[in-house]
Amino acid sequence: MIILAIDTATPQVSAAIGGTDGLLASFSAAAGRRHAETLAPGLAFLAGAADMPLGNVDVVAVDLGPGLFTGLRVGVATAQALSSALEVPAVGIGSLDLLAHPRRGESRLVAAVVDARRHEVFWALYRPDQKGCTQLTAPAVIAPDALARELASVDDGVLAVGDGAVRYADVLRQPGRIEVGGPACAYPEAATLVELAAAEFAAGRTTTAGRTTTAGRTTTAGRTDGRTGLVPVYLRQADVRIGWAQREPAPAWTDSHG
Repeated sequence: MIILAIDTATPQVSAAIGGTDGLLASFSAAAGRRHAETLAPGLAFLAGAADMPLGNVDVVAVDLGPGLFTGLRVGVATAQALSSALEVPAVGIGSLDLLAHPRRGESRLVAAVVDARRHEVFWALYRPDQKGCTQLTAPAVIAPDALARELASVDDGVLAVGDGAVRYADVLRQPGRIEVGGPACAYPEAATLVELAAAEFAAGRTTTAGRTTTAGRTTTAGRTDGRTGLVPVYLRQADVRIGWAQREPAPAWTDSHG
């Protein structure tokens, strides 16, 4: 089984090809706001590096967020297009799950924190256990100082990872209680997405051609046994919509002649 994984939820764009036998090739680039311009040539490079045409892919996996609005749209739209064109199933995994999973060997709780801009972060709390990380809180958007208070109440200490944790390290870090991971664990990685997508595929949790399949049963996409299809997790409106909502209303137009 060959999995193509796409991650565009953050300023870093990454993609990987691999499967149950391990990783074949991967790439990552700091795209800034150029997700679409970076992803397309990146996928072509990836196919060449793996010496495998994209037509050989059996599953397409994508990061569903939360994260940057435009980045998520690029990644999910690309995954949906590839899944449809190749007639293969797709798998979606959350960005916070992808950040937490590589820390599964930790003995303390892990907070996955993604920079949401506008002095906010997306976050969720996880309990690692060698095999993986169990999500303890639902993904949410919060101000960094409020998150610091939340994490300070955890008895056993917390490791905070993600670009949100790195950006607000001075706010979050509390010696002996909250440690902040460095830049090496700032972004979700497509290589991790390959690993988690393989488990999802093995469990029968996929979506394809507008329909979602879970444990051998197929229903219309949107919800099956509590799971959804390839629907991005935004948690809030796009920045441009927030900006328009915050603008003062324009003065009413009046006729100069009364």
